[in-house]
Amino acid sequence: MADISLNYIKKLLLKLKSSFSAKDVLSFMGFLLISASFWFFNALNKEKELSAHVKINYVDIPPDIMFNEELPTSVTIKISDLGSNLWKYLRYPVQPITLKFTQSLYDSGYFNVTNSQLKSRVSDNLLPSSSILTIYPEAISSSYVKLFNKRVPVTLIGDIKLENQYMFLNPIQIYPKEVDIFGPNDVIENINEVKTQRLDVGNLKDSISISVPLEKIESVRYSNNNITVKAYAEMFTEKISKLPVQIINKPDSVEVLLFPAEIEAVFNISVKHYRSFQNSDIQIIVDLLDVYNGDVKKKKLKIINNKPYISNIRIKPEEIDFLLQGK
Repeated sequence: MADISLNYIKKLLLKLKSSFSAKDVLSFMGFLLISASFWFFNALNKEKELSAHVKINYVDIPPDIMFNEELPTSVTIKISDLGSNLWKYLRYPVQPITLKFTQSLYDSGYFNVTNSQLKSRVSDNLLPSSSILTIYPEAISSSYVKLFNKRVPVTLIGDIKLENQYMFLNPIQIYPKEVDIFGPNDVIENINEVKTQRLDVGNLKDSISISVPLEKIESVRYSNNNITVKAYAEMFTEKISKLPVQIINKPDSVEVLLFPAEIEAVFNISVKHYRSFQNSDIQIIVDLLDVYNGDVKKKKLKIINNKPYISNIRIKPEEIDFLLQGK
């Protein structure tokens, strides 16, 4: 039975095909296209309605206030205009509107944008021929409270590990190092630092600059929600250098003889600064304040590293003999 029905349909299609010439089909399709185009252009020249969403940007809102009701991030409008004009809104969405928080609002304790003000702001971004039939929400209003504020340091949470044979050119830096926090007084008075969300970086062998969010605290807001972490890494190599031993806090009435007067230093230095190394980059110190009135015969040397791109300094010998003589 199914085979009989299928054969019947095939025969019917062949009969219809034979009753139309190729010329007739093309004429019919052309007429259909013209009719559809006429209908489309006719529709564009008639009054139509369209719904659209318009985003809201709030500016100049002080960080030390908190709204009791959440402010909407957009409004929904119904527009009336010719279909040809509404077609433009489908291609290019309505531009966001800007609502400014003024000093007079700050003093009043109440933020309010009326229906007429809201329509006026949106209308400024519409075609002159477009009319707003409805807008939702009809108005924007919220009371707010002023918050207490306090400045606290930022603590970076995480670990930045270097690739083998690499070193930091500078200490890891964060910007800003402090932020202002805003909230109820009984909350922020117990906060002495703000921590970042965890940042873990492995096998670092280049410079990085990463924005890291601050850890959220309930009922507290920040002047900056993110901080920037910067780290500079470079390949290092080992260097050996002979350095003079320097004497500090020496009275003018005393002569000091050192044995030896210079020592060998082995240290890591960035490849970039290898050739520019100077003896003043590392100071080897004997402080006479520690021994001048004693009978110490040997003195352990102090090392002062003046450059961040130098690390792991080893000296030989670590102690020297000295002799004090009066002038």
